[in-house]
Amino acid sequence: MIPIRYIPKFIPNADEAFSALKTELEWVRIGNTPRNEYYCNDFGVPYTYGNEEFARSYESQPYHPVITSIRNAIEKETGTIFEVCFLNFYQNQKDQLGWHADDSPEMDDARPIAIVSLGVEREIWFKEIGASNNPEDVTKIKLENGSLCLMLPGMQDTHLHRIPKASFVCGPRISLTFRGYVR
Repeated sequence: MIPIRYIPKFIPNADEAFSALKTELEWVRIGNTPRNEYYCNDFGVPYTYGNEEFARSYESQPYHPVITSIRNAIEKETGTIFEVCFLNFYQNQKDQLGWHADDSPEMDDARPIAIVSLGVEREIWFKEIGASNNPEDVTKIKLENGSLCLMLPGMQDTHLHRIPKASFVCGPRISLTFRGYVR
């Protein structure tokens, strides 16, 4: 069993939230990264992830009121404080995010990671670390517009996840990933 909790329709005004974030944030696309990104945290510190030639750094940007509102709802739901939000903007079916664990040392593995999905429905895939890419080893969940997917504490030590390219023509999606920060 995958250590997640999924709540559909968690964000009641998902279409309005999507529209505001899509048009009002200063999205960046670094190099050939197959998605746009936006990063914010409570401390104003930069964030770097990836290794060597794949390393990317992000300066903390201001919280948008929509991000703050979603964060407050998640913190109330989970009883957990989240100091970091990393957003990904997938413009179409070609944008994706490869297999990874959110295991940066500055991210608190003792807290859950919360993913809110806005816009077109896309799949998230999960597999245990060390498992093959065989379809029997992969769990797929459709992330609906306005849904909340919680990856429970410790999951980043045991599982990988990804957002694959869609197998159908689709419009844009924004994900907001909230994490705890270790100073």
